[in-house]
Amino acid sequence: MAIFVGTHVNKVDRKERVSVPADFRACLGTPPSFFAFPSLLNSGVECCTARVLETLGQKLVGVDRFISEAQDNTADLIYASCHSMMIDRDGRVVLPEKLKAHAGLDEKALFVGKGETFQIWEPSKHEEFQIRARERSKTDRLTLRQRPQALDTSTGASENGT
Repeated sequence: MAIFVGTHVNKVDRKERVSVPADFRACLGTPPSFFAFPSLLNSGVECCTARVLETLGQKLVGVDRFISEAQDNTADLIYASCHSMMIDRDGRVVLPEKLKAHAGLDEKALFVGKGETFQIWEPSKHEEFQIRARERSKTDRLTLRQRPQALDTSTGASENGT
């Protein structure tokens, strides 16, 4: 399984090309390619392998999209806006204008690892996003619950002997 981690800033050249980070390319298979579509949640561009996009499609079909308007809308927003991105022999892709416009990309593109996926951002917009995300995580933080101790019914003691 491909794991995309870290952040990388690369220049967008005058021909609208940007280099995909080498460690990201290594996760994309041969020939290196990926799918990209505007994020439904933020101003980043979502990028994923064919396997991840297929898994997403199976989840959308799992709730019958011919009955659920919300599922149909989501499928349309993802698949109708999705671009197949082929990486050239120099490790670059040409960014479609609609994706550039969604992300506000101009001179630089920030590649952000997200585990099984990655995103492309305008660097200052991602910095603003991270500031807000840190603040939200402080207020919305999930607490880690301690796993209940098993009770030995013959002695009445828990696993730790108390």
